[in-house]
Amino acid sequence: MNTTSDKPAPVFDRDYLVDLGGWTAYKEGKRLFAEGLAVSVEWEFPILKGVVGKRRSSFRPQLNLRSSVFAENKCSCAEGKRGIICAHAIAICLAYQAKVDGVAEVAETANAELGAEPTEETPVAESAGIPETVKSIRIDEKSGSQLRLRIYLPPNFSATAPLDAIVIKLEAVVASNTLPLERLDKEKVYRPAKAHRKLLATLEFLCGGRLASLLQVTRAQLGLLLEPIQGTPSVYWVTQPDTPIEWEKGRLIGVHDLLEAEPSTTPTHAQAGMVTVIPTEDTPREAAPSPQNGRPPAQTNPRLAAESGAYSSWNTKPGDYPVADGATAKLDPNEHPSHRIIVDGSPNYLAIRLPRDEAVVELRDLLKSNGFILEPSNRQWWLRDRHKTLNFMAEYGRDFRGKWKAIFTRNYEQQFKCMARATLRVRVEERPGGFRFKAGLRGSDALELRKALSVGKKYVEETHSGRIVLIDSDVTDQLHKIERCVSGQSDRTFSPQFEKVLDRAELADVEALIREVAPQWKPPSAWQRRSAALHQVRALKRPPLPKELRKRLRGYQRIGVAWLWHLYRNELGGILADEMGLGKTIQALGLIACAHSQNENARALVVVPASLVENWSREAAMFVPDLPVLKHHGSQRPDDINVIKPYRIVITSYGTLQRDSELLRSMSWDIVIGDEAQHIKNRKTQNAHALRTVGGAHRFLLTGTPIENSIDDLYSLFEFLMPGYLVNAPGTASSDEKEWYAKRQTQRAAAYILRRTKREVAPELPEKIEETFFCSFGDKQDRFYRKVLEKTRREISEMELAGASEGRVRMAAFTELLRLRQTCVDPRILDASFGSSDSAKWRAFEEILSACIDSGSRILVFSSFVSALKLLRGELESAGHRYCYIDGQTRKRQEQVDIFNNDPGIPVFLISLKAGGTGLNLTGADTVVHYDPWWNPAAEAQATDRAHRIGQTRVVTSIRLIAANTVEEKVLELQRRKAQILKDLFEESANANGKVSLEDIKSLLED
Repeated sequence: MNTTSDKPAPVFDRDYLVDLGGWTAYKEGKRLFAEGLAVSVEWEFPILKGVVGKRRSSFRPQLNLRSSVFAENKCSCAEGKRGIICAHAIAICLAYQAKVDGVAEVAETANAELGAEPTEETPVAESAGIPETVKSIRIDEKSGSQLRLRIYLPPNFSATAPLDAIVIKLEAVVASNTLPLERLDKEKVYRPAKAHRKLLATLEFLCGGRLASLLQVTRAQLGLLLEPIQGTPSVYWVTQPDTPIEWEKGRLIGVHDLLEAEPSTTPTHAQAGMVTVIPTEDTPREAAPSPQNGRPPAQTNPRLAAESGAYSSWNTKPGDYPVADGATAKLDPNEHPSHRIIVDGSPNYLAIRLPRDEAVVELRDLLKSNGFILEPSNRQWWLRDRHKTLNFMAEYGRDFRGKWKAIFTRNYEQQFKCMARATLRVRVEERPGGFRFKAGLRGSDALELRKALSVGKKYVEETHSGRIVLIDSDVTDQLHKIERCVSGQSDRTFSPQFEKVLDRAELADVEALIREVAPQWKPPSAWQRRSAALHQVRALKRPPLPKELRKRLRGYQRIGVAWLWHLYRNELGGILADEMGLGKTIQALGLIACAHSQNENARALVVVPASLVENWSREAAMFVPDLPVLKHHGSQRPDDINVIKPYRIVITSYGTLQRDSELLRSMSWDIVIGDEAQHIKNRKTQNAHALRTVGGAHRFLLTGTPIENSIDDLYSLFEFLMPGYLVNAPGTASSDEKEWYAKRQTQRAAAYILRRTKREVAPELPEKIEETFFCSFGDKQDRFYRKVLEKTRREISEMELAGASEGRVRMAAFTELLRLRQTCVDPRILDASFGSSDSAKWRAFEEILSACIDSGSRILVFSSFVSALKLLRGELESAGHRYCYIDGQTRKRQEQVDIFNNDPGIPVFLISLKAGGTGLNLTGADTVVHYDPWWNPAAEAQATDRAHRIGQTRVVTSIRLIAANTVEEKVLELQRRKAQILKDLFEESANANGKVSLEDIKSLLED
């Protein structure tokens, strides 16, 4: 291997490779490397290339690692041809690292993780009498295909071991193939490790000079088979085929204790004797002579083996153990074991015999409910009706073979040999501007299928062919689900055939839906190019970012730009919903820069809250200095389109957009971006209307909270992004149908929302500690609060009794509730006769302030009441504390921010929640105090994130001051309910509504 280069390759450790290709590719690549299939590798910056496999089955991956975030892969495999990092690429990375670090160490690690043979062969105890050579296959210690064996133990091991009737299975693993031992090619050369070579010799000895995959052995015989592979990860429970059984001091945990009849007994070859070979379809018709007595070993009677329980407990796939079902299925029903379910019959009748077992009570009830009658003379359940018989087998036939492991008689198989099942078929035809999607039942004529289902028949009898086509409910349910979801109609009736023309926006959603019911379905390449990156971040292509900007972006930010660029190239829209502080602005600017690199005339309109116009302007000047930027805001803004045209980025506010909508609509925009998208969450507002009417080929939204109150917020956002993509429930829909529509729309929207949290993508950001301080009222404040509470309850009750409308009562209740909250915050807001010492929250804040000043911490104080902030300002001035202040009347907000960030001697910043909840970067503080709780938890979280964001180097503590046993405690519960709405969106589950209703308000006023 050539490992020389001008510049060294990255260190290909586990974390690097999992990030590079994902866990699935990493695991498969490690297996390929462990089996020695990475045969060559060489590195020449920035290319790592090599060969994986042998001769005609080899692959040639080639990795371009100039960028570790957007590595480019070329390989002759299917994934490599699409540019995805494949397992072959991972294998050559491991091979290169093995060459650099030392092959033995890396190979050992790989083998150990995969459950393969260790590189250094485990010592094996010598067993006199067993030949060292293997005669059944050709062995060469230096060349040939690597070979290892696996032994599988049955789940009923504890029951069969004392009877010396243990059924075990052995598999050969050759390169990437798993096969029965009987299928090992006698002409090929194999290279087993010493332990596995000894196991092969032992197996030959016990099986009469040949190899067999399915054996019934005694405890002594199993002990001999385990002896050569002591300490190696080669033995598994059949129910846990991916996890080898662990060894402890030379003994298999849970196995060796049951192998020893007496603790001091060591199995000898005389005790071991010959194993019982169970014939399979791979077993030779004539067994080789026994080395002991010259006769073939005894064959197991399949019926006796089944009756002893040797096979019934194996959880196998069809074809794994033919004798368990296949061989016995040809016997007469009376010869079948009593503990198995026996099915006999024809299209005209069914006869089912159940074992005497409490485990089949469920099945007995099923037979009764479907018209079966028990005949005591032969203990069989009979159904004598052709229509009922065929309907029953259509519905439950698969369960009898799979779930209940029933044995079907030879008569049944003969009578039903003309039976088939309808299957689900999905087809896609590419057409200009989209795709024609077709789904339906395959197996019989569509009209005949429709006729049968319409009259309650789950089968079609074809007179011309004599076939009976069963229609499984699972298949029709899958098809009906596709029809409802793709059509967007919850009440759509079932049809055996369905088709629809899909536009680009629907591809990712429909693909996810189909893969649920047809995992093997592969969409056309054009479809994959548009939808793959919405499912797999590693399928994103590198965006054409300017070099300097790319260097300044963090890895997750480059991925965010790549995601936006993917949507842009495919004429789609999306919502960048990263958590506050992760740099949504710079990612949006990255998208604009990419568009400009491809089209120098591309123009972007950015619409933001008025308070963020200046911030956006500064960010643009910093990160995309080559693009001319215009702040279209304020009294001096231009009213001539020719003045605006030369600018590549135009930044305006939602309010200005309303006033200048005619001017801005007259321009051609390549990109339209709405920041703080909660400003258009209500589709009926002027903000939402003005933004929707602006013409833009590519539309995007930025927000930390895609929905705040209900799913209606999401509809409004997508009405701007992709009009018509999300569909409301019809006005006549029932509550269940409305819930279906809401859930369906969150599923459809999910592909176009990119959400990352600070914990996921910015591990360098310190933790955020959240605490709640409960403040107890003094007597005077408590009496005042109770007085206001009683007055509030009385007034609401009187209005309801007088017949006032709900809207009027709700408004009055809100007003009175506001007075209660003000009483909790500071009674001086309502009654100037109170003193500062009468306010429980001021007293608690004095304690926090004193502790923070002593420790050198700095505090942000948020309140939704400006009157409370002014009272705090007066107290700070009286105490001689320096502070900064922002409320809705503050004009130079950025100046106050700069003063606070640049002067560590200022300990406190008082901020109105609405005026300062967005657009500020205050990493100079490490403590946030929420003086009062607010309805919307997202607003509180945004306020906290003024300090807890990129650039912060200390742990941020967030403290909420809550008046104990008051309405404020009830608000906390309301917050939790509203927070669930956000969680539901990201988990694709529905939530009907989260608005503050009159009942919500009344609940706040209860004791």
